[in-house]
Amino acid sequence: MAASGPMSSFAPVLAAEFRSYLAMRPGAVSVALYDRNTGLTVDVSNSDRKGWETASTVKLDILAALLTQTGEGGQLAAAQLRLARPMISVSDNATASALWRQAGGQGGMDGFFRNLGMSSTTAGMGGKWGLTKTTAFDQLRVLRAVSYPGPVLSENARATAAGLLDTVVSSQRWGLTAGVPDGVAVQIKNGWLPYDGGWVINSLAHVHGAGKDYVMAVYTRNSPTMGVGIETISGLSRLAWQAVPPA
Repeated sequence: MAASGPMSSFAPVLAAEFRSYLAMRPGAVSVALYDRNTGLTVDVSNSDRKGWETASTVKLDILAALLTQTGEGGQLAAAQLRLARPMISVSDNATASALWRQAGGQGGMDGFFRNLGMSSTTAGMGGKWGLTKTTAFDQLRVLRAVSYPGPVLSENARATAAGLLDTVVSSQRWGLTAGVPDGVAVQIKNGWLPYDGGWVINSLAHVHGAGKDYVMAVYTRNSPTMGVGIETISGLSRLAWQAVPPA
């Protein structure tokens, strides 16, 4: 049940803070957050873009798509697990390409997106999984499926996903970890890609601890450098952690 009263007031406040912050940042940004404790969602963009390149964040989508095929057991086949580990932990591209094909390629992934109700997401063509187009709001559906009980993934499948996300190397744990205190768990998958004269910098995360529990997605385009894109996401992360109320 969604909260009422003071807890529920954080969403419009955070949306306004996101808009004010993005007005001072370069590039185009799509940011969305779902708070489990209140049931509220925040969805903000400073652009009228309809599609955002996923870059390597689609690797979480690939993992989730494969896990939908595992039933209550929730375990990937041994050969798939050997590929999934480097795909998630170090964002390896070759293993992602192999698992993209095992998930059914463009057609299979589009089917997965439709099954989750992701109306603004389209799989990359010709094996170019990093050019899958999405929105931050759509990616909340993947994050919620991976992070919370529901009809898409079994408890064991969610545990498999969390275990793999916990192996992401420290050098790739930027963005939506910013401002989050030590001791609070963050399962994260990031993406980055020099593209169309600028940088695509993205971050997906499940943040839970200290009474807070939310999932968040940020997609950016046209950052002049990778570092600028990371700082944009980091600023959004700090605002989110400060605004989301503890249970």
